[in-house]
Amino acid sequence: MTPPEADQPSTSGNNPASSWSPSTPPAREWQSHWDDVLPELEELARRRKRPPDAAIMRASQLDAARLDTELAAMLKEQFMKIFRFFQPRLISAFQPELTLILELLIFRFSVWAGKPTPGSGLMNLRYRDERHGHALPKQSSGSEPHRLTADLAGASAQVGGRSGVEGPGLSKWQRGLWGFGTVFMQYAWTRMDQIAASQHWGDVDSTPAVQRAWTVLRSCETAFSVASLLNFLVFLRYGKYRSLLERVLRARLVYQRANMARAISFEYLNRQLVWHELSELLLFVLPLISVTRLKRMIGRQWPSLRATTANHLQRASGVQIQPADLTDQVLPGPCALCSAHDIAVPFTALPCNHTFCYYCLRTNCEADSKFTCPTCSVRVGAMRRWLPPAQQPG
Repeated sequence: MTPPEADQPSTSGNNPASSWSPSTPPAREWQSHWDDVLPELEELARRRKRPPDAAIMRASQLDAARLDTELAAMLKEQFMKIFRFFQPRLISAFQPELTLILELLIFRFSVWAGKPTPGSGLMNLRYRDERHGHALPKQSSGSEPHRLTADLAGASAQVGGRSGVEGPGLSKWQRGLWGFGTVFMQYAWTRMDQIAASQHWGDVDSTPAVQRAWTVLRSCETAFSVASLLNFLVFLRYGKYRSLLERVLRARLVYQRANMARAISFEYLNRQLVWHELSELLLFVLPLISVTRLKRMIGRQWPSLRATTANHLQRASGVQIQPADLTDQVLPGPCALCSAHDIAVPFTALPCNHTFCYYCLRTNCEADSKFTCPTCSVRVGAMRRWLPPAQQPG
């Protein structure tokens, strides 16, 4: 390894201006100083060759995919309203083609235009070409100082930059393959699956060729599902390439702006979680509670409350409850349980002789073997059809 060339004194002629200056260090000191700083420069160049790898939140990437799905569903709902006056059978037959048109429009004005997908844009994400993400700069010819300087300058221009999120977007052929895989392949698979279902490829009476095609189709679906599962496990481990297509194309999601704050309000999420847990608790607890027994226990503890409730129902109905010793032909009413004015099928509770709807009295007696009359708090032992006094047996 040779040190940088020092200014050597000129020995030609007798010009005093070109004589050796006493303040210039000799070549041996240049060599010694160069040997001292060389390890430090090499270590610095080696560290600059690998830019920092930005850690992209896995939740942000998965949220971006979910947002893309939800936004596409919203756009599809609005898009299908254009064809609401067409025959439903015709719309159902060409559903995959209409979805293909919508997906093509989204792809044309997002990824193909060099922009992120709508969901990725909302999550501050974009696609970056990772094919040359950590390629080392080419070594330049020349002396060692010039090579180290070129290495330090080239390391700053690598994918990732200083923050780890810089770098070029997807190339044209990557964007084309991304659209082919996410739009056309999905359409082809949906259409083929629809044809196979309508023509019953999986039936036993199908031809051998159709059965083989059905077997190949199901095998491909199973293999893709297994590969997607393995890719998702690797994604959870390393945080890169959430789908197989992204891994094949080396298209990685990175932040658009490294210093952008992830401002998310968790107020709505917390409210949803609270209501969800409360509903789960009620669904678990309510079947274990006997409402009838609870009402009977409250009536025994506070008899005045039960009487007050019965009087309130009587005043709200606007009709006086017929006494137990009814002697006229007027139908009794209202029912003390449902407050119905006209009782279609009146039944009398025994032994108190208060009259109720058959359905109300029957269901309460079936639900609670110790049911008591809500009017007089007497236990109902039996029930019979109400008849006017003239029709009652002597």
